[in-house]
Amino acid sequence: MGQAQSDKTLIPVTLILLVIGVVMIYSASAVLAGRQYGNSLFFIQRQILWALIGLTAMVMMSRVPYAIWQGAALPLVLGAVVLLVLVLIPGIGVEVNGSRRWLRLGSFTLQPSELARLAAVIYMARYLVKKQNRLDDFFRDFLPPMIVIGAVLALIMGESDLGTAAVMGMVAGLMLFIGGARWRHLWVMGLLALPVLYAMIMKIGYRRQRMMAFLDPWRDPTDTGFQMIQSFLALGGGGPVGMGLGEGRQKLFFLPYPHTDFIFAVIGEELGLLGTLAVLILFAVLAWRGVAISLRAPDPFGRHLAFGLTMMIIVQALINMAVVTGLLPTKGLTLPFLSYGGSSLLANLIAIGILLNISRAASAGRWSLSHEAGRSGPMIRPTSKQRKTRSEGCAW
Repeated sequence: MGQAQSDKTLIPVTLILLVIGVVMIYSASAVLAGRQYGNSLFFIQRQILWALIGLTAMVMMSRVPYAIWQGAALPLVLGAVVLLVLVLIPGIGVEVNGSRRWLRLGSFTLQPSELARLAAVIYMARYLVKKQNRLDDFFRDFLPPMIVIGAVLALIMGESDLGTAAVMGMVAGLMLFIGGARWRHLWVMGLLALPVLYAMIMKIGYRRQRMMAFLDPWRDPTDTGFQMIQSFLALGGGGPVGMGLGEGRQKLFFLPYPHTDFIFAVIGEELGLLGTLAVLILFAVLAWRGVAISLRAPDPFGRHLAFGLTMMIIVQALINMAVVTGLLPTKGLTLPFLSYGGSSLLANLIAIGILLNISRAASAGRWSLSHEAGRSGPMIRPTSKQRKTRSEGCAW
């Protein structure tokens, strides 16, 4: 029926973030691309191509009934595991800056961990629906999904991608909490993860240096603390309204990775406090609409899936901005929709497409109910089976 519509706010917010990202990537990368590749458009051309691919995928996913993903959850996780294993095989995985995280696809590369995030969220949503908010027993109910997610996290950490693993673990924890997990089980899992996290940081040289630089970047301002200090200079130099688009200085070979992990600092320098606040507001609106879609979803799987996909984007955005502003040590995470990176952009736009489909399904359900009420009068009541179905699913 023509009455079913997707969320009217989520689409423009996503497109605005995408446009800001394209503009800022060009501003942040033009000089660097000209120096490295002799073509100032090198990065932006690739990002625009990935944006077109991602938008096409978003439109397609918005038309695919989201219920399909419930049956595909396990194959998706297994496929993600296979891709992650392939990355670790020398000669197949592509190594960049000492990290092997990519697979070669012609002249492009694909980062399987980005797609693994999607698979993990879909799997968690399916598991929570299966349990129907009954997560009382630690070994029977809580531990099984953590073993599956833990296996995926171990492969991702094997690629030296602690940031993505941290995001995935946090999103899984949030989904379990919303799904009715007990606080003490979450605390136990968190405490069990602490020794692993400590070993991953303090036993590996460059991560230990990042932690020391986070605690005191001015202790070694020309080496380990250099990136953080340059980020501070960019944010502070922008002032309230910024230096102007394209006029930033820190991207001129001072701030490392200005078009990827630290693009938020370039936004702060060129667009000022107002620009960074605008980005924060856009992500806040995206979070609001994602949670609203989750609350309106027609079934428990849609509710869990919408919440997980929303948190997948928002948690990563918050961590990236916290790193750039010095609230967290550097993680190597991109800023969703804004940073250069095709795999991340594709995964996030697919997530938006699924959210739009859930929104459309909710809209279709409301239109159908109101249409029936208009034809049959106000005395329609849900059946006992419908009431039972609505009572299942999210604890909230």
